[in-house]
Amino acid sequence: MQSFRQDVRFALRVLLKNPLFTLVATIALALGIGANTAIFSVVNAVLIQALPYKNADQLAIVWEHNFKRGRDQNVVSPANYLDWKEQNRVFEDMAVFIDQPVNLVGGGDPEEIIAQYASPNFFSLLGVNAERGRVFSLDDGTDGQPAVAILTHGLWQRRFGGDANIVGQTISLNQRDCQVIGVLPENFQWFIKSGSITGKPAELFLPYVLPEQARVRRGRYLSSVARLKPDVSIEQAQSEMTAIAQGLEAQYNDFNANWGINVVPLRKQLSGEIRPALLILAGAVFFVLLIACANVANLLLARASTRQKEIAIRKALGASRWQITRQLLTESLVLSLIGGILGLWLAIWSKDSLIALAPPNLLSVQNVKLDVWTLGFSLVISLLTGLIFGLIPAYESSRDNFQETLKEGGKNIGGTSRTHRLRSAFVVAEMALALVLLIGAGLLMKSLGRLQTVDPGFQTANLLTMRVMLPASKYPQDNQRTGFFNQALERLRNLPGVQSAGAINALPFVQPPAGTKFEIEGQPKAVVGQEPITKVCVTDKNYFDTMRIPLRSGRFFNEQENTQVRHVVIINEKLAETYFPGENPLGKRITIAMKNENLPTEIIGVVGDVRYMNLNSESEPMVYWPHPELTYSSMNFVIRTQNDPLNLAGAARAVIGELDADQPVADVRTMESIVGNTLVSARFNMLLLSIFSMLALVLACVGIYGVMSYAVTQRTHEIGIRMALGAQTRDVLRMIIKEGLSLALLGTLIGLVSAYGLTRLMTKLLFEVSSTDFVTFIIVPLILTGVALVACLVPARRAAKTDPMVALRYD
Repeated sequence: MQSFRQDVRFALRVLLKNPLFTLVATIALALGIGANTAIFSVVNAVLIQALPYKNADQLAIVWEHNFKRGRDQNVVSPANYLDWKEQNRVFEDMAVFIDQPVNLVGGGDPEEIIAQYASPNFFSLLGVNAERGRVFSLDDGTDGQPAVAILTHGLWQRRFGGDANIVGQTISLNQRDCQVIGVLPENFQWFIKSGSITGKPAELFLPYVLPEQARVRRGRYLSSVARLKPDVSIEQAQSEMTAIAQGLEAQYNDFNANWGINVVPLRKQLSGEIRPALLILAGAVFFVLLIACANVANLLLARASTRQKEIAIRKALGASRWQITRQLLTESLVLSLIGGILGLWLAIWSKDSLIALAPPNLLSVQNVKLDVWTLGFSLVISLLTGLIFGLIPAYESSRDNFQETLKEGGKNIGGTSRTHRLRSAFVVAEMALALVLLIGAGLLMKSLGRLQTVDPGFQTANLLTMRVMLPASKYPQDNQRTGFFNQALERLRNLPGVQSAGAINALPFVQPPAGTKFEIEGQPKAVVGQEPITKVCVTDKNYFDTMRIPLRSGRFFNEQENTQVRHVVIINEKLAETYFPGENPLGKRITIAMKNENLPTEIIGVVGDVRYMNLNSESEPMVYWPHPELTYSSMNFVIRTQNDPLNLAGAARAVIGELDADQPVADVRTMESIVGNTLVSARFNMLLLSIFSMLALVLACVGIYGVMSYAVTQRTHEIGIRMALGAQTRDVLRMIIKEGLSLALLGTLIGLVSAYGLTRLMTKLLFEVSSTDFVTFIIVPLILTGVALVACLVPARRAAKTDPMVALRYD
């Protein structure tokens, strides 16, 4: 221990005596360690940190799987769920849930919040207890029981100011009184995006008990969670549920043909979308750390060359090779710990920026913090880094023949040819790693550029959107709902600065439309499981004109169809091309399975295709009904304005308030921001990888500059002789540049081969861009080589200015 303390003190003295070396090495390490620590804090929160549920590894989401349409995470039929629950032997328990917006009135302005209707056993299945009050009991939600609700911690704080007496209070939801029975813990998180109707996490939970008529097989709209028995694996559960699905398909073939079951572990479900990107980013920052290590190792090798005489004298005085190695390794570890401390500070400083850039659906982003695990990671990576970059220089320095060094009197201060080769190898590795990152960033940039040019099928500029949901208790009749929306739209159109206004139940890029099968009149009935499939939306007569969705043939809805059931429908081009190839669909009739009484509707128009949930997915067949045909209580208004649409937000809200003072307005935002939000993940991935790749480029160029600069210093005597014998300035320039570029080109070649294999892991992150895109694989190496050339020019020019008379006196 005493000798270790001596080594540490000596290491600190050495580092303080070489402030420029210490500063450069520390900055390089701080950047590498800081970037790794910051990314680890996110990876830890998303992929490693324990979920806030009891034995979370036993939890799974159970989906229906449509083999025909390739959808492995489809919402669940209530009737099928009841059969699953009764027939399975692999789950301890199962529960269902569905999110819906509800209107909260009282205690402030009317507000629409997201509620999740969940089975009474939902929280006991998850193993979650209330922070205040209680969770649902099995009686909650049944006939004769009072209406109850559970608040999330966030809603309790935001809306009710953290009122300590909130449990037992009555709140008004959709014009009905509801008693608050509990508040959930602050760390409770629950958002299953794949099955979400609203696309937002719930702030309030309500009990949901399936009615008797749920046994009738009609429609799929629920999500299901299950807890595996302790001795059952996911694979065993999947096997049994597959067998159950096959039995239900045979028993109810008209409803379940081509439908299976997919059991997904909860951790995988929650992190599925972000996991590939995070792992790639984690790999990228590890590459940056390796480049930083190579840089510092190069610096240590260069410094070791200048310390040959010192080390030789210590050996001559009796120091063993192990003592020399230990001392040099101690210096490396002290340097890495200093870099680790600065890197940790950098991670703390950059954490909030990282969270701000993160996509909104990044799981547990509020839990991203520098906890004991992150601090431990930073310490471990600092120590490992010290060993990685310090081991080779320490080994090389300790193996020199001290007798030869002392005989030479310090003239061979430049180091051995073996040392030169090692330093060159480090530069080649840096260039190769930097090229891999730069190509990855280039692919993501090109992919994002392609995404930004995709036509969503409508014009996003000057378009304001907002949603209004009418409570059924206050507007129980269809004509009351359509009357409210028509009246609101008429007033909105009369606002100054409004060009037009329309409404739709499921707004593109916000809410997925319902899907169902349909029949085409005059065509043979399709085989069970092979029926035509379409998405369904309902609109008012001005929706298409307001959105600037082009009419391809026929006409839009008229005023009569906007107020009365006339059995007409508009279809999109995709449906026309898919089910009426080479035909004119106008005048034909289809029967859509969406209502209790399915009647044929006449196709009166064909409109352009719209990409619905994201820009990188193809349009699907779609039918649009006028609102009276299938009356929804929740509609999205779209308002096209002459100027900035947000300037009309207040006036638009006031229109709804004039019609109903208790009616909240939700999600007031522009269509440009909605579509832009779909690019957040792509921008996040591209921006971070670009930052890391540029950092790698700078470090690699610093590395090649350092090697060439030091090589020039070493060869000053040689260069002087060459110039004295007649070598021209251009000859010296060519010699130094050729040596530097040979290292850069070798690294580029190795990087190209590596990138060809590694970028295939990015396929899921790319849109209309191959992971081996030819243009990217040509342009990026050229850029890297050009930057390396610039890095070589500075030492080459210095070498070319060597004075032969001075160089020949070089000792």
